[in-house]
Amino acid sequence: MSWIFWICFIVSLLVSYWDQRKTLRLKDWALIIGAFLLCEFYVNFFGLLIPVGFIIGLIVMKKKKQFLFSKALIFGLISVCVIFYGPKISLSEIHELTKANKYTEQFNQIKSVSQFSIESDINEVLKAAASHLKEKNPKSEIPVEDPHVAFSIWVLQHRNVAIKDLDWLWYEAPLELHYYWQSNRPDQRVTLEYVFFNEVGYMGVFERENEKEPYYLRKIYEFDRLKTFNPQIP
Repeated sequence: MSWIFWICFIVSLLVSYWDQRKTLRLKDWALIIGAFLLCEFYVNFFGLLIPVGFIIGLIVMKKKKQFLFSKALIFGLISVCVIFYGPKISLSEIHELTKANKYTEQFNQIKSVSQFSIESDINEVLKAAASHLKEKNPKSEIPVEDPHVAFSIWVLQHRNVAIKDLDWLWYEAPLELHYYWQSNRPDQRVTLEYVFFNEVGYMGVFERENEKEPYYLRKIYEFDRLKTFNPQIP
C-alpha cells in the first residue's frame, strides 16, 4: 500500500511544478525528482524517523541557493513521514476489510468476531470431528466435507451439546434443539453458514482457493439477529 502513497506524492509534486514547465529544462526536472528521491534516505532510530536525506538536501540547496527545489524536498519529507508513520496495510487486507464490512452490515448487533487462517488448528479439529461422526454411522450419506457439517459441529460444541451422528446432526438436531440453519453461496469460492437460536445467531465464513480445493473456516460472527430476516425457529 505504501507504494501507492509514494506514487501519489511524486505525481502531485510534478503537477505542482506544471505552471513553470516552460522555464524548466530537462536537467531541472531531473534535479526535482532527485531531490524528492533523496528524502527517501532516512534512519530509523528506535522507531523515530531521522530524515537524513532531507537534511542533506536542505544543506545543499541553501549552499547553492537553488530554492526552486525546496518544494521537492518538502514533498519528499511529507512522503517519507506518511509512509513511515502511516498504518502498514496491504491491498489484500483492504479487500478483507471490505468483505468484512459487507458481512457485518446484515447484522443488528455483533457480539464477537473470530478469524482463522487456513493453517489454524480449528479446521483440522472440525475435520476430525466430522470423520468421527461418520464412523458412528458409516451408512450415512451426509458428506463430511460439507461446510454445514463443520459449522454445525462447531456451534453445538460451542454450546456444549453432545452430537450423536451425522444424520442426527443434519436432520434431527434443528428440531430437537430448536434452531434454524441455512447456507448461502455467493460464489464458488465462498460459503456462508448460518445457525439461529432464539437468543443468538452464528455465521461461519468458509473459503477455498479454487473449485477443486476444500473449504476452510475463516471467520465466525456471533450476533443477536439479522436486520432484514428473522427466521422462524422450529
